[in-house]
Amino acid sequence: QGEPTPKRVLSTVVSPRAMLSRAPRAMRGLALGARMMSKPSVAVLGSGPTAAAAKAAVGEWATVTDSANSAPYVLVVDGAPGSVKADAVVAVPTCADAAKLAAAVPTAKVVAVTAAPAVAAAAELASKAGVATSEVANVISWGSGFADISHATVGGKWALTITDSPLPSPAVTPEAEVEAAVSTIKALALGTDGAWVSMGVPAVGDFGTGTGVYYSVPVVCTPGDYKRVGGITLSPPVAAAMEASRASLAGA
Repeated sequence: QGEPTPKRVLSTVVSPRAMLSRAPRAMRGLALGARMMSKPSVAVLGSGPTAAAAKAAVGEWATVTDSANSAPYVLVVDGAPGSVKADAVVAVPTCADAAKLAAAVPTAKVVAVTAAPAVAAAAELASKAGVATSEVANVISWGSGFADISHATVGGKWALTITDSPLPSPAVTPEAEVEAAVSTIKALALGTDGAWVSMGVPAVGDFGTGTGVYYSVPVVCTPGDYKRVGGITLSPPVAAAMEASRASLAGA
């Protein structure tokens, strides 16, 4: 028999592009460590069980403090914030609270925590569809806080394909209140990467909200700032509910 045919040795050349594409996975641990070392400082204020739960949840991604006058981010769960930094980003329980604090500290960026109805509505949609709440997007909390699912998706499908009413009335649980408070300050501290969240911000006339009040609208966030989501169409029932909420806030 003749000599065996030599085996071919295949040489794999990894292009620079491929090497770069693999780098994020290899560096994931280091990136996580870097994020952990650069946790934002968040003052969480309150004395009840909701505040205690919020502190624990915020502590998963931030350094929690009780000192509102030195922290760049402040979450007021209950009670008054006292003194805050002039340039602090502050989330307070209601639109009326936000208007009051903004008048007292005009250089601070003040918002209201209004997302609890949206959080509850998202959980209800997820339950109906049999999916995780992480698969529900774009549930809006308008005005002083009522849920609108007109633009929501559930598992990539329009929410209105699994329910008829654009204005659900879900029960807002203490867990939803904690999640709303924590998600609001987290969005402001870390950003939302384009995802919608709802919070009470100064009305500027968009969506017929008028001016001179705080009003909950959908926003997207970058660390330390927010931007209103524009181009949202309003059905007659939603527009009517928004006007009723505006009138209530204006008379508060």
